[in-house]
This record gives sequence, structure tokens and C-alpha cells, in this order.
Amino acid sequence: METKYSVVIGDARNMAELPDESVQLVVTSPPYFNVKDYGDDDANIGAIDDYVSYLGAVEAVFRECYRVLEDGRYCCVNISDVISGGRKYPIPFHYVFMLERSGFIYRDNIIWKKPDGIGQNARSGAAKRFGVLMQNPYPMYYYPNNIYEHILIFRKGVFNFRKPTMQQKVGAMLDIEQAKKRWNTDIWTMAAATVNQYTKVHPAMFPEELPEGLIRLYTFKGETVLDPFLGSGTTLKVARALSRGCIGYEINPDYLPLIRKKAGFDLEGKLDVKYQGGGRNERG
Repeated sequence: METKYSVVIGDARNMAELPDESVQLVVTSPPYFNVKDYGDDDANIGAIDDYVSYLGAVEAVFRECYRVLEDGRYCCVNISDVISGGRKYPIPFHYVFMLERSGFIYRDNIIWKKPDGIGQNARSGAAKRFGVLMQNPYPMYYYPNNIYEHILIFRKGVFNFRKPTMQQKVGAMLDIEQAKKRWNTDIWTMAAATVNQYTKVHPAMFPEELPEGLIRLYTFKGETVLDPFLGSGTTLKVARALSRGCIGYEINPDYLPLIRKKAGFDLEGKLDVKYQGGGRNERG
């Protein structure tokens, strides 16, 4: 299987560039509802300020993910509750029903636990809630800090365990000691992405540990990972480091230089770039 890397600048609600069952894993973190500024494009799902419309737009993306995902393979979604307009939205629970409607089978809910302390969940607007009680130490003022996010695991159909060759299995064999230490339960402890040159450009990044674990656990070398909300390119960077191919969709073309640099394509390697709507294509 040839390993390729490509970015499509466009709307993941229409992945006409991808044939049916052409990827082996979906790993993504969709834009937060009405919290972060991901750009001004009219197709920007993160800019939708109506919750029902937001869920409908995201569902359209996952229907396409279901179509392009190979039968028996996994779709992994990092998402959390969001506070907007003084209301807390239980987005992960709505996502479960949404992906089931799209055809996926619910498999697991992994909790991404962040280190204790105020400010660890600033991505979702729910980092400093306990400060309300500190300022008003009375009943009815309790709002706990949120220090976890969800990694929802879904499968399309049933995996054929006889399909992978022994060569594929050996090539992707897991380190058992590492697996016991990091992935033996459904609670994964990981720090949030550190503030660096990339977080200054993109407002909400997950740590590299997150896609690394999912890619190691759910793919073989040479297979292709899809991230329909590529953002800064973390999934692309990790997939490349693990000898997996990657296709990413990103609505904001301003992130392309960041993606190239982060994944190392500014130095070496070939990254195919396509633009939806008849725009130019690039390679390099």
C-alpha cells in the first residue's frame, strides 16, 4: 500500500475527492460550537451560532467519513462539553446519537484526563468555573473545573481479523509495556498541547499523544488516516512519523503554511494540496 500525504482545502461535508472505503481510520477533533475563531469562511462550521445547525453540519461530515472509511475500521472523535452564552452544551452525548445515525457502531468512550489545575480545559471555555465558588463560598455557587475531554470510538461494520497479513501484524506490533502503561484503561492521562509557535496560530490543538495512541492501536503501517478537521496538522505530523499515510481537510487556507512546517514538508517530502471548487492544485 503506497503511503501518500495530502491536504484538501475545502469543506469536509463533501469529500468527492475520496472514493468509497478508501481510508482505514478517522481521527479528528471537530470545531467547538460557538467558542473558537477558526476563520471567516462561510463554510466554517465553528462559526455557526445555532446549536442545532452546528450539529447538522457536523453530522454531514461524519456521513462522508462513514462512506470513505473501510468496512470494519474505526472513527475516533475528540470532543468535550462547551459553555456558550452561559449554557453548558453536552456535545459528546449528542455526537454519539449523531454518529449512530450516520451508520457507525458505538464502541468506547475514552476519557482524556488532563493534569489538575485551573486553565487545563481552556479549549472549551470551561477552565475556571471553580473560581465562582471561591468568590462566593455558599451553596448554589458550585461549578467544577473541567479537566477532561472525550475520545469517542466508533466502528463501521465488523473487522475481518483474517485480512491483515502476518507481515502487516509484525510491522505494527505494539510495545506491550507501553500499552499497559498508557492504554490499559479507558482513562488516558495527557497534558494539553503546550503553548508554542503553532498554538499562537491555531486556537485549539490536541497533543500529539492523542492521535499517536489511536493510530498505533487502530492501523497498520502504510494505511491511510483521515482527519476531516485537520487544523494545524497534528494528525498529519503523527501519521507521517508512524509510517502511515494521511489525508486532511481544512477549510482555512491560512493554515496551510503551518501544516507544511509542522509536519516537516517545508524541509523534505511531498505533500499534495488540492483546492475544492476548481482551484489550483500543488505538490511539494
